[in-house]
Amino acid sequence: MERREFRIRMPIPHPKQGLMIRSKAKRKVIPAGRRVGKTIGSAIMATHAALDGKRVLEAAPTNAQTDAFWNHIKSFFAEPIAAKAVQKNETTRSLIIPGAGRIRCKTAWNADTLRGDYADFLILDEFQMMDSDAWDLVGAPMLLDNDGTATFIGTPNRRNHFFKMFQRARADESGRWAHWHFTSFDNPHLSQEALDEIIQDMTDEAYRQEILAEFLEGDGQVFKGINQVLYNNITSPGMHAGHRIIAGIDWGKMNDYTAVSIGCSTCQREIAIARFNQISYDIQREKVWALAEQWQPRVILAESNSIGTPIIDELQRSGLPVEGFNTTASSKPPLIESLVLAIERQEWQLIDDPIWTGELEAYERTVTPLGRSQYNAPQGLHDDTVIARALMVWQSQQVGSVKVTQSRVRGRKRVPMVRRSIRKVQENGYNQQLPAS
Repeated sequence: MERREFRIRMPIPHPKQGLMIRSKAKRKVIPAGRRVGKTIGSAIMATHAALDGKRVLEAAPTNAQTDAFWNHIKSFFAEPIAAKAVQKNETTRSLIIPGAGRIRCKTAWNADTLRGDYADFLILDEFQMMDSDAWDLVGAPMLLDNDGTATFIGTPNRRNHFFKMFQRARADESGRWAHWHFTSFDNPHLSQEALDEIIQDMTDEAYRQEILAEFLEGDGQVFKGINQVLYNNITSPGMHAGHRIIAGIDWGKMNDYTAVSIGCSTCQREIAIARFNQISYDIQREKVWALAEQWQPRVILAESNSIGTPIIDELQRSGLPVEGFNTTASSKPPLIESLVLAIERQEWQLIDDPIWTGELEAYERTVTPLGRSQYNAPQGLHDDTVIARALMVWQSQQVGSVKVTQSRVRGRKRVPMVRRSIRKVQENGYNQQLPAS
């Protein structure tokens, strides 16, 4: 039997396209500016996957958007299509490669349009325009059979579900997720003159979102003006000698993180942060001890809910100046709102860290039927760093009598033991017990 070979003609990817094409991550998230080449980059990824025997499904909100991808695929496979060595179906917009895989394009404004299909490699193009259920309810389950791969590409649209997906990838430390950020300037094939001409006709917000691919603040965002309070931390304990140092801790459980925020209330600056998970509580206590020995906080305010109370008790017995904060439906709103005001009024400077900043940016407020505010991270994301910072800032605002004694525990060097009087305060119409510092 005669064996024939056909050429698959693909363009050479530019450097940013090459990053996402070569990545082996199971989940890839790429916010990208206009005309950066995200669709042709995804078509190259789809071609490689299909030649490796994968079932590829590309989905975009409209026919016009899937047409662009489909036209790239047909041009790549023009030679074998002409020879009828590859089966092309324009009705279903699918390409079947004998002895290998297949590529199919579908529109996917919402989840229902994707139902009934399957894939080993799923590409959701212009994901910011889709309903989030397109992934949650349909896309994710269709990859279960073969532990498939998914790529999410689009131009930001405020801080909707696409931003939350980007934040999820940014916070991942397992290697399963990867993320990149492409601006229109990253495409070396674009005419700089044409790009400059277009920019002149755009508003500042449109330029930042469509060209620079920035996730702009949304109407429902809790923390506004975050970029105005970020700074690159270059400090040491010696630079804050004699200052009032405080700390906030949110304890991690199974899948979330223990987060520690240390601040100098004298300088109104966050001066150290730490975040860790999947370690025993004994090691977590050791990490907290090490941070306390380094920075010598006068007060550590830690969330006391659930596993917090026994850990706090042990740290207190070992000599650390730890107080508990019980987070409830009544106590959480003023805790968060104090951090909101500290940021909006630029009263505090916070360390510039992508994960910690991302959790602030993604944080959500909802209103109950009774009109009460509820604050939480979006589903699937974490808010540990938000709570740690809120506890740190909250403690910095408390005033009371302080008595310092000394304690030696388990052979450790002496650290300050701070004993505070407890007072009742009236806060936003309810009574709450707070530690005074």
